[in-house]
Amino acid sequence: MIVRYIADRIAVLYRGRVMELGAADTVFDGPHHPYTEALLSAVPTIDGDGRERIKLAGELPSASEPPRGCVFHTRCHRKVGEICELQEPPLVAVADGRQMRCHIPLEELARLQATEAVASR
Repeated sequence: MIVRYIADRIAVLYRGRVMELGAADTVFDGPHHPYTEALLSAVPTIDGDGRERIKLAGELPSASEPPRGCVFHTRCHRKVGEICELQEPPLVAVADGRQMRCHIPLEELARLQATEAVASR
């Protein structure tokens, strides 16, 4: 993806909200916000051996009337229950100057993403 090489910092937005923000390398290298993870799963590779594609299901929320809680919860493949539906997660510093808006701790996202990467090989 060209953005990785021409941008110093990247902001990943979903329905007008910043979901992940940081230096290009840290955002691309992961672990990722579930939305960033889904976006990156769609990036083709030269050899065709990309990661398993994450196809988002669920209801696309209205931009004029976003859902309560996390704006991504209606399509999130990692939703952790009612907290995602009731509380919007704050944009917090997670590591290396990166910020993320998710109720799932960074360490848990890393574990989930690594486990699934191994399982898909």
